[in-house]
Amino acid sequence: MQPPCNAQVTFLLAATFATALATNPVAATPMGIWSNGDPGMTLSNVHLLGAASRLPDGRVIAAGGLSLVAPFPAVTTAELYDPLSRTWSATAGLNTPRWSLDAITLTNGRVLFAGGASAFAGAAALSTAETYDPTTQAFSYTANNLSIARQGFGVTALNDGRVLIAGGNSSGSNLGGGGVTAVDVFDPAANLFSAAAAMNFGRSLHAQVTLRDGRVVVIGGARDNAEIFDPATNTWTVAAGRLPATLKDTKAFELYDGRVFVAGGQNTATGVTTDATWYFDPSDGTFTAGPSMAGFNYAPSGVQVGTADYSAFDLFPSDHPLRGRYILFAGGEHQPPSGPDVELHSSSIFDAANARFVDMGPMPFIHDDHAESLLWINADGNPEVLLFGGNRSMGTSRFEFIATSVPEPSTWALLAVGTLVLLRRGRPTAHRGRTSISHPQHIGVGPRSVIDI
Repeated sequence: MQPPCNAQVTFLLAATFATALATNPVAATPMGIWSNGDPGMTLSNVHLLGAASRLPDGRVIAAGGLSLVAPFPAVTTAELYDPLSRTWSATAGLNTPRWSLDAITLTNGRVLFAGGASAFAGAAALSTAETYDPTTQAFSYTANNLSIARQGFGVTALNDGRVLIAGGNSSGSNLGGGGVTAVDVFDPAANLFSAAAAMNFGRSLHAQVTLRDGRVVVIGGARDNAEIFDPATNTWTVAAGRLPATLKDTKAFELYDGRVFVAGGQNTATGVTTDATWYFDPSDGTFTAGPSMAGFNYAPSGVQVGTADYSAFDLFPSDHPLRGRYILFAGGEHQPPSGPDVELHSSSIFDAANARFVDMGPMPFIHDDHAESLLWINADGNPEVLLFGGNRSMGTSRFEFIATSVPEPSTWALLAVGTLVLLRRGRPTAHRGRTSISHPQHIGVGPRSVIDI
């Protein structure tokens, strides 16, 4: 048998290299820019433990929260953020003052603001909910209420457009993770809540994520376990695996490979925040340790241990090839064994394919017990995120992820073939520095200078 020709060898090597890259993508370093999202300081309320969501036209609606003035009443204040003018403006307020509520944009363009508490008081938890109509700029109550009054619950959209609200705390003054088992489903078309099967364990301030297959995973909430809800059968199944400690004030995201990533949070047994992360595998219900966040959570006074009450976003929409690959973590607080909490201005991106955190901070402002929202992907093809208000600041921090700092999965095979072509021509097998691949849908994409803040 004759040995293969050079072209065959190159083809075989390219195919092998392309397969390897599909499994282990190029470790390009993610890049992003923080800027002052509200230079004119037009935000009128800090929306302490309020809620926000992005409207279909790209603006953000923020509403509710606690006043910073004693006796710290809940507020009805609502305002709109315009990403083009970088300003906030007033809109009609909530019908009921609310804090520790949550918000989600519905398939009909309205925004649901559900539950919460009308004051920082034990009996103040709410069962009512309201929707904001951007066409009339007004709030109206839903046709019925949640099955039980509560705040600190989990909220996620189901694949059919309905919304699942799970758990929560029935006390209006309890910021702990021990909660109720109640679950409700909101139907935007009917404007109605209906009770769903209850969870096996009461949870509050837990992580909750809808998987691509339509099931919903809840993790923690002063528990060391997870449950999975199947909307097709209206049943909950307790996962076999366990976290090493009870956890609350954390978030979870489905990664590109089907695992769920859980980061940080507060250990409810010790009261201390953690730098630990975990992977949860929905296929067998097991937890495994992930990379540490150590060094990536910091305040002006220095590096802190762990974070809770933070913001976190998958930067890309569900139909984007980079979905589940780059998760932004920002703000929150370190809760030490004793003494006051330390509020953070740190931010980092979890690069899922390379199992690493990359520093993106500091933010322009400190944000803890704040509100936040994704913005639309901008004209350059870059995702943007908004954090604002909270305990320490009237400021608005705005983050732009530079999408061209990382290659899309569809380009990895092209990179492999291109590298081997260069190898055949006697050129170096790898380039020093960052590889930048343009996205087909991007317009005028290119590196941008850092904006002064």
